[in-house]
Amino acid sequence: MGKPLLKTLTVVAVGVGAIAICLVGYRQNNQRQYQQRVEYAQTAIASETDGIASLKKEVASLYLNEDHTFLKAGISADDISQLVGKLAMIKVSGEEYGIEEDALPAEAKEIQKQKQAIDDELKDIEAKQKIQEATDKLFTKGVSNWQKAENDVIIKKDLKETDVGSIRENLNFFEEDKWTALVKEYLGFADAQLDRVTKLQKEFDRMLKDDKVTDAVTYENYLSAVDSISKIRNKDLKEKYTKLAETVASQMGYAGYYGNTTDTATTGDGYSDSMTDSSETDSESYY
Repeated sequence: MGKPLLKTLTVVAVGVGAIAICLVGYRQNNQRQYQQRVEYAQTAIASETDGIASLKKEVASLYLNEDHTFLKAGISADDISQLVGKLAMIKVSGEEYGIEEDALPAEAKEIQKQKQAIDDELKDIEAKQKIQEATDKLFTKGVSNWQKAENDVIIKKDLKETDVGSIRENLNFFEEDKWTALVKEYLGFADAQLDRVTKLQKEFDRMLKDDKVTDAVTYENYLSAVDSISKIRNKDLKEKYTKLAETVASQMGYAGYYGNTTDTATTGDGYSDSMTDSSETDSESYY
């Protein structure tokens, strides 16, 4: 009876010993792997300094000026996404290497700060790029100058107030600076041109019904409409309202509308929705 029990205890002891040896080996192996990760992190993070410096230059290249206020025209979401991807490949945290933060080399914290700063800047660039892209889409040929407002823009024929309004609303998420002021100037140019078209449409809605003149037509109203049409920049819209003016003129016996080419109207607000000659200075006005 005693011998089987002794044999059983011996087997158990051997098993426990084997398990203990395995656990010790497993622990030693983990420690060895951890130390390897620490050594790799120290080497890799040292090389990430060059990666951060290179990425800073690429981010800076997206701007028109040294103080990083104005973005270059034509920057795409893909351009920014590529930089975001490059930044993500720069590993500087303990979690990314599978080690404790206090096992990182001393320079890791500084690199982490620089990485976070670049990440914040890229988020700002991404937001600005979306605003600029949306603003470009208000006009037939986009914005020609993203550093200084140029009143040479022409609204699209199907532009709506909500298109401009949504951009202006999104600008509220930005701190006021020279860039936001620039965007607002272009929105002002769009507003002025859109306002002129809206008022013209209302005027012709009064003067014409089912392509027939109404009692609201006066020669003064007609002349005012003709003058306003001459200041419309969009060719399609100008053609549309020219035809309406000619309809009024033919039915009322007024002199035909021949398309006044004068493009220099500025009101007291300091904005004008008309385009001057290339040798003249443009300003933009809200009606």
